[in-house]
Amino acid sequence: MKTLKMFLFSLLLWLQYSLWLGKNGIIDYIKIYKKVAMQKKNNEFLEMRNNQIILEIKNFHNHINNNKKKYETYINFLK
Repeated sequence: MKTLKMFLFSLLLWLQYSLWLGKNGIIDYIKIYKKVAMQKKNNEFLEMRNNQIILEIKNFHNHINNNKKKYETYINFLK
């Protein structure tokens, strides 16, 4: 009976070690979870920045089109 208790206790210790300190254990999970959270924040920032750049490009494109129409009108007036 004593050997069975020792075996079960050893098994429990080994399982706990595997769970907490082993490969893909709790500690690894926590590290990866933190990295994912940081990456999500970074992605949100980059998405916001990309949207700002897209708006700037659209505004620039509209500005070019307005100037093009303006100068076409001016050239037609000169003809």
